[in-house]
Amino acid sequence: MKLLRSALFLATLALSPLAPRAFAADLPTLRVGWTVPAEEAKWLLMKRPELFQGINKTYRVEWFQFQGTPPIAQALVANAIDCGTQSPISFAQAVGEGDFKGYILGSLAQEKAGYFSVYWGTLDGSPIRSAQDLKGKTVASTVFNGGIYFYLLEWLKKGGVDPAKDLKLVEIPFPQVEDQLRAGRIAAGPFAQPFASRAEARGGIRKIFEMSELLSPLTDTFESCRKDIADGKPDLIRAYMADFKAATKHAIAHPEDAKKVTSEVTKIDYATLDKYLMSERDFYRDPVGRPDFQSIQQTWDLFTRTGYIKQKMNAADYQKPELTPAND
Repeated sequence: MKLLRSALFLATLALSPLAPRAFAADLPTLRVGWTVPAEEAKWLLMKRPELFQGINKTYRVEWFQFQGTPPIAQALVANAIDCGTQSPISFAQAVGEGDFKGYILGSLAQEKAGYFSVYWGTLDGSPIRSAQDLKGKTVASTVFNGGIYFYLLEWLKKGGVDPAKDLKLVEIPFPQVEDQLRAGRIAAGPFAQPFASRAEARGGIRKIFEMSELLSPLTDTFESCRKDIADGKPDLIRAYMADFKAATKHAIAHPEDAKKVTSEVTKIDYATLDKYLMSERDFYRDPVGRPDFQSIQQTWDLFTRTGYIKQKMNAADYQKPELTPAND
């Protein structure tokens, strides 16, 4: 991943239409990147700011939408945003390749026994049952060099398939995977919520493998902030993370609100979301939005052993306890 490729950065960074057009001069502004899926806490802050203590009262947020965590890592490295969604692999590559200095402050999506895990699906009528069956086929990943991509590579290699020689990999965002699969343009692709439940409701999709087969529990995404911002403006980050914690708790306690804002952001109908969102059919969410640093460390150790991360990573180096949501 070339973290400082300005062309890719400019192509993937887009100001969200949810961002206010003007900001009060007397309120500090935090620039935050987001993506999909499983960002209900941040979507509640965007769409229901009146529910929370600090946002639009003691600080404001300028929201930026991205197609995955690698471009968010680029924006963090370039100082174009202050905080944003990261996967363990994107964060590690930002540190190793972009000399990124930041903290892991909040949990977004996790996978553990009894909850949803990102999976690769194919059509029901397909003969594909294993990695070997994908030889010669076109297979989708989300953003290359992101966490989803590297889990796919590891599963293929464990199945005796060379991702560079035995098949064609293409980059497709989660919202487009189902259509590409049904149109026959790919033989298999990754499904995360809410797109997995939408595809399952329509029928005809069969699971091949899920990421939790490689590592469980695992952390999909977390909220990261630049070190210079967290150290230099601790009151701003403290206020944001207090609202982040409150929004996480609100999403769990009031799943109907989480479903409404998810529908508004993703354009998936409420009835589909109502079948799974904020239930055991969904990603696991920490009750207060606290990162699982042990899980993140296990992911880094796995990717270091397999060569996807070149440098040793220690989760303790990226903690900021006074700004991280505390257990109630």
